[in-house]
Amino acid sequence: MRKIVFILILGVFMGSCFVSRNAGNGVKRNSKVLISGNILESVKSQNITNGNFFIKKAEIEVVNQNRKEKFIGNLKFENPGKYLISIKSRTGIEGARIYISGDTILVNDRVNKKMYFGTSFYLERKYGLTQNCLPLIFGDVVFEETDLCNKELCSGDKLNISCIVKGIALKYDIDCKMKKAISINMITNDAQPYILIKYESFVNIENILIPRIVEFEDMKYNTKIKIRILKVELPWNGSVKFIPGKGYELIELV
Repeated sequence: MRKIVFILILGVFMGSCFVSRNAGNGVKRNSKVLISGNILESVKSQNITNGNFFIKKAEIEVVNQNRKEKFIGNLKFENPGKYLISIKSRTGIEGARIYISGDTILVNDRVNKKMYFGTSFYLERKYGLTQNCLPLIFGDVVFEETDLCNKELCSGDKLNISCIVKGIALKYDIDCKMKKAISINMITNDAQPYILIKYESFVNIENILIPRIVEFEDMKYNTKIKIRILKVELPWNGSVKFIPGKGYELIELV
């Protein structure tokens, strides 16, 4: 289970979104909310989480303290916010199945025959994680009209947006031609990058650009994560269902 939580904490499937209690110190506040306009609407219209999708295969590489681990994963998403994640060894043996919804976390630890259960507040309370930023893992942008954002005009085909989204300081670099985010910085209280996410090798699926490669760099813990998205079904007409492990020991996440 330690490895499962490690992956969740570092953001392979939780979007590496850490809650900063005073994140606003790193972003200059402005009374005007400047997130309207055709470019940003086009960017939001390309969010893969606008509908259902199925990432059939992804390769995950975690490098930390001179250690390298590799996994295989898949993910089913049902709009507006249900996720079912399977994490497997490189030989294809499933180690864990994780279900995340608005207020529920369920984990089948198939190796140790245990099922962990709790609420989404568990990760926020214990690790400072928030589910609001899950879509960042797929290259989506996250903000609402009520979020505090400062933006600049496109310069050299790039648009920079600094936002405070649900208490999290984010700095987006948007490609104005692709209408997609190409990098995102999580900003600390001293305005320094805390976690950097980069998106590369975009492909067009049903008129939506999706990054094939997503790279995370956690500056604090000196950890890098690389995800290669290999097979995607979009749109996907299935539904997300979690089947608890039969006879598994139940353990509450508290």
